[in-house]
Amino acid sequence: MAAKKRVTLLDVAKRAGVSRSTASNLVRGVGRASEQTRDRVFKAMEELGYVYNRAAGSLRTSSSRTVGVVITNIHRAHFGELLVGMEQAFTEAGYTLFVVSTLDRLERQERAISSLREHNVDGLVVVPATGSDEKLIGTLEQWGVPSVFVSRRIPGIDHPYVGIDNEHGGYLAARHLIEHGCAAFVYIGSRAGVSIHLERVSGVRRAIEEGRGGVELTVVEGETTSATGYQVVRDLVRRGVSFDAVIGHGDHVALGAQRALYDLGFPAPGEPGSVRVIGYDGIDAASYWTPALTTLAVNANSLGRQAAFSILQAIDTGEPVASALPRPSLIVRESCGSHVGEAPYEVAPS
Repeated sequence: MAAKKRVTLLDVAKRAGVSRSTASNLVRGVGRASEQTRDRVFKAMEELGYVYNRAAGSLRTSSSRTVGVVITNIHRAHFGELLVGMEQAFTEAGYTLFVVSTLDRLERQERAISSLREHNVDGLVVVPATGSDEKLIGTLEQWGVPSVFVSRRIPGIDHPYVGIDNEHGGYLAARHLIEHGCAAFVYIGSRAGVSIHLERVSGVRRAIEEGRGGVELTVVEGETTSATGYQVVRDLVRRGVSFDAVIGHGDHVALGAQRALYDLGFPAPGEPGSVRVIGYDGIDAASYWTPALTTLAVNANSLGRQAAFSILQAIDTGEPVASALPRPSLIVRESCGSHVGEAPYEVAPS
């Protein structure tokens, strides 16, 4: 029995009534063509059973049409939304993502970047693991592909970065609590060596320094989880530490803190003896809690798309990767006290 003849791209082009170069551009996701032409080519591919050999195409064009994403904790809501935004933008541009989770460990990050380099990705998006330093920068510079840090950066090191203005976010949160009359803050979550922790706490301290004076701040490090928020609040109360405001490093931390306050019998926010709570990230679930959580909305999906656009522009133009530092908005809800006659509202990121 004779072997079945392999279907070629030329066969597809003939069936669709286009040139081979047009068919090639469409399957590689480059160039321009009408929607009707695109439909004819892909219909011909399906009818003939043609499968594009992307690896062979990469050898011919010196481009893999792939991008690597190195992320710390993919299971957390912020990073999940971040990844969705990146995936949408890269896919729309005809790129495939290789996603690796480091679990925030340096050795896993090193292996991940080495593996992505072997796959010849055209660009790299990195959420740096805690403890990353000049060694990571040296590796990226030696490699030479466009790269950008997203959500986190390495303190004291200049590298293309797309992330929220966390210092301003911490400032907005603390200023709002000071306006409520709070005088004893607890900031819960993350680690001192993480850039966003340093930046957010710095913003809180700035608001305190600019405020009416007499405001105390306690910083408690820990995992950015509801369990951490819950346990820290219970431990502080057990030790007799007095506080009237909690800022969670993430919304999940804040929600855990709120549950602990509820279980311990604290009054509702705004009532005498209560504790006001603010989170960070703006996850959807925060608005459905009781009381609904005041939070700093960062729009992680949009942040992921911006990181992707910065890489794509650098790949297309050869120019340096652009940085971006949008400001978060404070979404005011019930967890920081009642607002008589007011629905939840947004404090613009001025």
